[in-house]
Amino acid sequence: MNASPFVAVVTPVYNGEKFLDETMRCVQALTYPNLVHVILDNCSSDGTAEIIARYTAGRVPLLVHRNSETLPLRDNWNSAVSHVPEDAEYIRLLCADDTMSPESVSEMVALAETDPEIGVVGCDYRCFGEEQETYWPEDRSVFGGIEAIRMTLLREGIIIPIHTLVRKSVADKRQPLFQPPLQSAFDLDTALSLLTHSKFGFVHKSLGFIRVDDSTVTNQKFGPKTRAWTREALYLMNEYGPKAFGSDYEKRLLQYRRYYVRRILKWRKEDGGDQNLERHFEALKNAGWPFNWVLVADALMDWGMQRLGVRRNWSGYPGWQ
Repeated sequence: MNASPFVAVVTPVYNGEKFLDETMRCVQALTYPNLVHVILDNCSSDGTAEIIARYTAGRVPLLVHRNSETLPLRDNWNSAVSHVPEDAEYIRLLCADDTMSPESVSEMVALAETDPEIGVVGCDYRCFGEEQETYWPEDRSVFGGIEAIRMTLLREGIIIPIHTLVRKSVADKRQPLFQPPLQSAFDLDTALSLLTHSKFGFVHKSLGFIRVDDSTVTNQKFGPKTRAWTREALYLMNEYGPKAFGSDYEKRLLQYRRYYVRRILKWRKEDGGDQNLERHFEALKNAGWPFNWVLVADALMDWGMQRLGVRRNWSGYPGWQ
């Protein structure tokens, strides 16, 4: 009998031959003893299947599935997670173009096992060859779920959902795991949802490695140029802000709205018009704020107050947009 909890590493992949070999190799190099690598090929037309086949006799066993037709991104992730064995205790997400350190699963499971209420475990990560700032206080490793949500929305802590370990019993309470309406930040939406009824653990080590490549489907559809993150942050504020901020929620939401409107004005100037801004107008309208001169005047007046040092600009999630 293996005393270590059973962990399923889950990798959805579509036409991943450019980077998949490195991803598969990093899983085989994991030091953790009780693993399975669940791989879902989203009906790839390149050499993905051949790369997967090279690792069928590796130390870490594979559970390989292939879709009969190409599914949309979120549907494919849900399908991949559905293939996790019932007796798995943890799920470790790993994109087909990313890697993780050999001790990644061992370190994350070790922290999760210190407290049965921990539902999600994150870690530091490297991107562009450098360790990225995640802001979680270095003197702490466990956070209350609502506290972690508040810190995430304020960007006092950054959760990278594609490099998280999730307790399966917590994930099973949310079906499907990745839900509408978000198109790009649906994985963060899932992590925050799980934290409404579990704790957050954080390993202060660079255990994940993210590759940013213009050729990936995810980056082409949902990369920074789409500006989707700012729009979807409004949804996250509305969905989780009331619990995270309590009586301070309306103030925080107004602060974000003014920031959002100024971003739209900036994009309109950069683009020379309203092209590609329809979804942002729709997001504001759905939140009860049709984009009009009243919103613009309020956002610009707020900017003037900031210049005078009376108010502060929104510095929370997504922050870098």
